[in-house]
Amino acid sequence: TFQHAHARGSTRRRRRRAMSAAKDSSSKSAASAAALASDGPSDAFKQFVELQTKYADATSQMKGLRDSVRMREHERTRAKLTNKEMEAVDESTRLFKPLGRSFVLESKETLVKGLEEASAAATTDIENAMARREYLMKQLSEAEMNLRELMQGNEALAKELQERGVV
Repeated sequence: TFQHAHARGSTRRRRRRAMSAAKDSSSKSAASAAALASDGPSDAFKQFVELQTKYADATSQMKGLRDSVRMREHERTRAKLTNKEMEAVDESTRLFKPLGRSFVLESKETLVKGLEEASAAATTDIENAMARREYLMKQLSEAEMNLRELMQGNEALAKELQERGVV
């Protein structure tokens, strides 16, 4: 029908216009990208990217460490509470230890010993994580300070970062 043919024609015109506009904008962006590529990144820009990567890595490791500490604290608390509740349990009571999807009959002293070991291991892991946290905090503050020093008074780097779309 006429309406169907007319709609198809207008769709074709819209596509042609969009393609020509895309060609114009891509040629402009290609020219600016070629200008940036021909210059190549400056040493200051490379240093900035390296410092920024160090900062991001340290931040990511800090988040992972924080999550790990929370998990270990939860494990330690659970082991201590379970151990406390087992003190009230009579020696003749049958106790079962979870093992995968099943349960295994264990003596009270074996279970208590396992809980104490789990609590001690969690405490050791938390202490190690805190030492690692201090190291990461130093690394993070050092990267931040270096970034500030690099950016301070370096107008050429600021301009390059803006041209490359980093800032």
